[in-house]
Amino acid sequence: MANLVINPILDISEILIPIDTEELFGNKNKYALEVGFGDGDFLIETAQLRPDTNFIGVEIKKKRFNKAVKKARRGKVPNIKFLHMDANIASTEVFKPDTFNEIYINFPDPWPKDKHEKNRILNTEFLMKLSVILIQKGHLEIASDHKSYIQETLDTFKQLPLFINSYAGPGYRNELQERIETKFEKEFREEGRKIYYLMFTNGK
Repeated sequence: MANLVINPILDISEILIPIDTEELFGNKNKYALEVGFGDGDFLIETAQLRPDTNFIGVEIKKKRFNKAVKKARRGKVPNIKFLHMDANIASTEVFKPDTFNEIYINFPDPWPKDKHEKNRILNTEFLMKLSVILIQKGHLEIASDHKSYIQETLDTFKQLPLFINSYAGPGYRNELQERIETKFEKEFREEGRKIYYLMFTNGK
């Protein structure tokens, strides 16, 4: 069990799926998921600040995955696991229903051209999958610098009454207190670009 905790790689070829998260981490702590963790900075820093929560990240790009694994090993972060996989597949085959208390999606590719709309990860089918693995009253947090994508995402959520928007007014915020900034966030803020945050509660 100790080796599993030390190794940040979640290799599903070595364990039964859907995974038993309590057995994986060796405790009954809460769980959080990041979809598309990039270089892993956000997840690693958040995990270091919150040792009472177990974190899992899913990333399909191998180079980013490898980079994040190296950082987690250097930092000796015991409460984190990285999975190299398509999040659409992982959400239905790897994780059990009601696993996560929180899910983060930071700066997903907006695919701004209409002909690429099918590539956008924030569609009704994927969000319904996330609703299954997210506990009731769990939170789904999304960050983007692309306002039109945020507006389109809000429209998508309106088709899913099981998710309740946590923010009044325009439905988003431009600032969040006590949040670890991703590499993209830092770069975008330095460039003077606005960041848009969405937060939804899973009503199931």
